[in-house]
Amino acid sequence: MDLRERSGAGGAEPLALQRDRRLKVLKFGGTSVGSAELVARVADLIVEATTTHRVVVVVSAAAGVTNELVAAWDALQQGTLDMPALLARLRQRHRALAQVLSEHVALRRSYLATLEETLVRLARLLEVARHDPDSAWRDEVLAVGERLMAPLLAAVLRARGVAAFAQDAIALICTDAQYGEANVDLEATRERVQRWFARIGRQTVPVVTGFIGATPDGRTTTLGRGGSDYSAALLAALLGAEVLERWTDVDGLYTEDPRKSPDARRYQTLVLEEAWAWNHAGKLGMHRKALDPLVAAGIPVHIRSTMAPERPGTWLLPADAPQSLTG
Repeated sequence: MDLRERSGAGGAEPLALQRDRRLKVLKFGGTSVGSAELVARVADLIVEATTTHRVVVVVSAAAGVTNELVAAWDALQQGTLDMPALLARLRQRHRALAQVLSEHVALRRSYLATLEETLVRLARLLEVARHDPDSAWRDEVLAVGERLMAPLLAAVLRARGVAAFAQDAIALICTDAQYGEANVDLEATRERVQRWFARIGRQTVPVVTGFIGATPDGRTTTLGRGGSDYSAALLAALLGAEVLERWTDVDGLYTEDPRKSPDARRYQTLVLEEAWAWNHAGKLGMHRKALDPLVAAGIPVHIRSTMAPERPGTWLLPADAPQSLTG
């Protein structure tokens, strides 16, 4: 069986017709944007990447925020949700993250206005869902974390002189209506993504919400827990990126969890196709489909640590990739 067919991510044709060796997709997980200090560090990493490449960023909600929203939804169904307390916690968390903009008054005010608007929408959503517990409303609620983080990171980049903007992925990732773990319509998504990217200036950095898609009629869907990895992989594959950099709190893949075992050894490189099989077997802790588009398009992954960006991380290399990529 052809690998592209086996991956379920592109049929018999490559996802991108031509690779762009000057394009990187950078994905930052929630632990990478969990504090104002880390948001600032992430912005610095993005700015550095723009000196050599065109860059697309995919970002998750801040660590813990999606869990908070899941708990809020569950409490809503049980009739125990304290909505003012929820909104206050989210407001406090994101105002603390926005401290990174304290020297840029106009950008900070703009972000805080966005924060309040998003929280007002969340309150309205929860009120609607209180009387109509449709799973579609659940996806709208869970998407709020990414919709709070992407505008903040874009504002921090603008404060550093980068032409950046936040992009809600509902305009890019087209899915079915299987709320909670939606399936991506690859052809419709390809058309949207490539048309969108063609309109963006080469020096402009879009900051895309991970985890989120939309039905053809525009209703928000989510791709399942860990779905931001899948979002980033789709963009990297459909745009023919040179590499997907996956930034997290651990500097690569290890034989065991290095936070629990002193004997854990870091993999310097792995064959992407082998990692794909491991991931489908649940051994890598990523979204089950996270590597599918990358295998189909032959795009390497570099797993790196936001906490220790000087460390080499782990490369996932397609079987026919030039080894010079890891240099």
